[in-house]
Amino acid sequence: MRSGEFRSLWAREYTRVPPYEVKQIHHSVVGDLELRHEALYIRSVPGQQLIILQAEPGSASADGLALLGSPSAPEVPHQQNPGRGA
Repeated sequence: MRSGEFRSLWAREYTRVPPYEVKQIHHSVVGDLELRHEALYIRSVPGQQLIILQAEPGSASADGLALLGSPSAPEVPHQQNPGRGA
């Protein structure tokens, strides 16, 4: 950390490649959500990932997620899978 060269290389890497992707998702109750998407690989279980989606604090997407997580959240109508019958 004391190396100026190391700090420079570290800073360039983070400005070149963002640590997350942004996903656009439409929810039938709260509408469009813009969520940061991160995938963490589980080393002890090859091929498995932990996916994290989160909204930017204070954004409309954060408000939408808060509404969905609240006890007063509107109920989403159940949709039957047409491949499985009634």
